[in-house]
Amino acid sequence: MSDPRRASGRWRTVRASLGAAALVTLVIGIAACGNDGDSKPTAPEAANATPRADARDLGRYLMRRGEEPGFRRGAAPGAMPRERATVTGVKALVREMRLPAADERRLSSEGFISLTFQPIRGPRSAGVTEVSLYATGEGARHSLAHELRADVIRANGPVENLRFFSVPGLPGARGWTASLPGAPASRAVGNVLWAQGRCLHVLGNQGPGPFDGPLSRGARAIYERTSGQCPCAKQTRS
Repeated sequence: MSDPRRASGRWRTVRASLGAAALVTLVIGIAACGNDGDSKPTAPEAANATPRADARDLGRYLMRRGEEPGFRRGAAPGAMPRERATVTGVKALVREMRLPAADERRLSSEGFISLTFQPIRGPRSAGVTEVSLYATGEGARHSLAHELRADVIRANGPVENLRFFSVPGLPGARGWTASLPGAPASRAVGNVLWAQGRCLHVLGNQGPGPFDGPLSRGARAIYERTSGQCPCAKQTRS
């Protein structure tokens, strides 16, 4: 097993190459915002702001033990990443993930601020929980729609039997599963993606499955525990 960060297929790397395909990115003493998030700074304002001013610790928005049945935080043997990490700012993400210029332009226009990811593990499975922070809820929803496009998922690596599924009880959420060409069924992948406020969440697994039920339960548990909210914007110009 390699890197679960390619789990969602979003960045071409941070969603785990738990094989080769996409399995596919802080809150201390701050008030949470509602689901809207669109009265916050615009994407150009975010690009001109100091990135770390709004890249707070998003740890509480990541999956906790048991929220996805049988899963807990921590890397499975041989899986990458080995530990939780945060990437702050578009340029840092592009450099870290070796993204093309088109993705850099899109992320900038969406108001990307930071990505925090954490490896998770379950019975015979590895995965990732992650949350990306954007300047606005509109930016997060735009990125969500982009990442759920079948052509975007396939562009991150060859997959077979791509199938989408709904997530009851979680507004706007959608999941997908796929198998990897030539790989055993035990290396299939599944992901659920959803936006809450200006946060974009991904919960992804690689293993024998099933994926729909456990991933949906995990996503709903995160959403309910965090009251469907995301940190308020706080911009500081350099």
